[in-house]
Amino acid sequence: MARKRRLDDAELLAVAREQFVAEGFGASTRTIAQLAGVSEAILFQRFRTKAELFFAAMVPPGPDLHAILTARPAGEEPSVRFKEIAERVLAYFREIMPVLLPLVTHPEFSYERFVERYPESPLNRLITGLQQWLAMLEHRGTLAPGSSETVALALVSSMAGVALFERIGAHGGEFDQALVRGTARLIWVGAAPG
Repeated sequence: MARKRRLDDAELLAVAREQFVAEGFGASTRTIAQLAGVSEAILFQRFRTKAELFFAAMVPPGPDLHAILTARPAGEEPSVRFKEIAERVLAYFREIMPVLLPLVTHPEFSYERFVERYPESPLNRLITGLQQWLAMLEHRGTLAPGSSETVALALVSSMAGVALFERIGAHGGEFDQALVRGTARLIWVGAAPG
């Protein structure tokens, strides 16, 4: 009789993520184990607590940083590139919002602790990559001195906010692209040198 292949953590976490997105933290670990084809005991051998399973499962899917930050022509005007980046960041938040909402509303969630535990978390990599690109522009004199972190925060938080408002039904569930580009333009103009 052939032995069942071992279910790897990525497959197990995908099943758990689906259940946590659908049912929140109240999702049954027994159901998760059954859907994954393992016993609940095996589940708790790999993840000591339900909270540990939850946080591991709810690491948002990764952004394509190359597509977001560098897949544009190198000589392109930075302000045009910034608007395109804003749209891609918004697209990423639209994609991860179903995972992000249950994650950040968990009573034990703390962004600092989450990043400490998962330093390669996609959201952290996105913010870091954006800050690095903006710091390069700051170094070239394209942005005001000392503004790269502020601009990154303004862009990420505004695009996350737009995705959240869309999720709750504002603007019929999707903001007009001109409004998104206008938001990016205002952030960019505010960071102009001098």
